[in-house]
Amino acid sequence: MTTKVYCYHCMTYHRPESMQKIMTRTGERWRCIRSIEAAQSSVDARDAFGERQSEINKARARAVQENAMLDRRLTAFVL
Repeated sequence: MTTKVYCYHCMTYHRPESMQKIMTRTGERWRCIRSIEAAQSSVDARDAFGERQSEINKARARAVQENAMLDRRLTAFVL
């Protein structure tokens, strides 16, 4: 099984080789290289990156919620 590291910036898990430790006010945190590179882009590119990442996070949350609801229905049906 592959170990994954949580990126505090885009709120997803990535492979360790695509991550970098960043020093923040509260200490060291992992951040993906993709988000670091996006932050160094123009304002329009940063906004586009943030909007894409937000859509990805919303879709993932929706899928998790739908699976949980399906699991509850199946459990209720079996009982």
